[in-house]
Amino acid sequence: MNKSFKNLKIGVLPFGIILTLVIGTVLAINLFVGDRSYFLTGETTHGHYQIQLECQSCHTEPFSTQEQMQTSCEKCHAEELDKINDSHPEKKFLDPRNAELTDKLDARLCTTCHKEHKPEITRKYGVTLAPDFCIHCHRDIAEDKPNHQDFEFKTCATSGCHNFHDNTMLYEKFLAKHLDEPKNLKSQQLPSRTGVKRWLKKHKLKEFYSVPEPDLNFSDEVTSIQNKEAFDKATQLWRLSVHAKTNTQCSNCHTDEAYPSFQIDNIESTCHDCHKKQHETFIQGKHGMRLSLGLSPISTQHSIKQVNRDEFKVLGCVSCHSPHSVNVVDAAVDSCLECHQDKHSRNYKQSKHFELWIKENSGDLKPGSGVSCASCHLPRLKKGKRVDVIHNQNWNLQPNTKMLRKVCMNCHGLEYSLSALSDDFLVEKNFVGSSNYDHPTFKLIRERLKKKTKVNNP
Repeated sequence: MNKSFKNLKIGVLPFGIILTLVIGTVLAINLFVGDRSYFLTGETTHGHYQIQLECQSCHTEPFSTQEQMQTSCEKCHAEELDKINDSHPEKKFLDPRNAELTDKLDARLCTTCHKEHKPEITRKYGVTLAPDFCIHCHRDIAEDKPNHQDFEFKTCATSGCHNFHDNTMLYEKFLAKHLDEPKNLKSQQLPSRTGVKRWLKKHKLKEFYSVPEPDLNFSDEVTSIQNKEAFDKATQLWRLSVHAKTNTQCSNCHTDEAYPSFQIDNIESTCHDCHKKQHETFIQGKHGMRLSLGLSPISTQHSIKQVNRDEFKVLGCVSCHSPHSVNVVDAAVDSCLECHQDKHSRNYKQSKHFELWIKENSGDLKPGSGVSCASCHLPRLKKGKRVDVIHNQNWNLQPNTKMLRKVCMNCHGLEYSLSALSDDFLVEKNFVGSSNYDHPTFKLIRERLKKKTKVNNP
């Protein structure tokens, strides 16, 4: 009996050691050579999904402290929060008068509200706190504003009525100014792009150059061009493009002596040379965020819902803009729908917006009268006479009330626009039809204005 037990112990021990070595080896390979997926404690939020296997992008140290994680967050998001005049900046919670508030909700740290790898508690916009988190600091709101007595705290944030970081679209003065605007404004037009005009002015020209001959000729020595048919097609498209009219030659982009085909990973050394603003905003959004972190470009491999195709599509400038035709019309709709197949995107071509877009491009309406995917998600920012197309598609998307001033209110009244953006069903239909949702904000504003009028005119 003792002998058998002894043999059993001797047999079990080596097996345990072997199993440990095997598991350790598999984990080491996954960590140092593989995709590190074995070390994920849970999926990341939608906004960070494409970098969830690039641990070092956020975790600069193996066991990062809260301060180190905060630095990682600010590396990507601090500039955006500064630009929108953050409603709850860190300095508000550093004020000694608000010291007690940090005990209830330490909003100095991004990770207080946004915890990654917690899909079971993660809600809209990556918030991991309970929906009524506003109560921690605003418990007395019903006393300060009696008209809020019937509202639940879970209806406050993320465009219920307020946004934690950016309330500029919901300030009382702004809302009051635009009350009772019609559904459709008399003038309905987005700002016209000014890039071509600025180029002509910069070069002191009244009109474009005559289309030149391409400075790259097809020959057997050009090893990267596989056949003359492909070369002829490329030059034909180029002759019709704005690049040809501005004498942007083949050699400006194909810089190698062997004239290689344009590669997406050359984005920073080619397109960036002339399109600095576009590139700068592109890498700030989800489409270019991997490039901003020194990683490979995003592909459909990194998306949460794969598009059904045999090969992954890599995203860069030439994914949306054909490098030879530089067609902004295709880039504004067709390029988007190649990857985005959610209900909102699929319904776009049944919308009034698409109908207007078709009429604009056929010459029946003035430039800026139509609404493409890019019109809303890559907005045109006007400063003085200059109009820039912002290539950061996150810039006015989440929460979607960011679109009010920059997009919607070019054509529609504020009340109609805000109600439509707050109607999830209508958003899914891509605004096919009308909203039946009455946003409570406007009722409150009218009541307050009425009371003010009585006080001032008893």
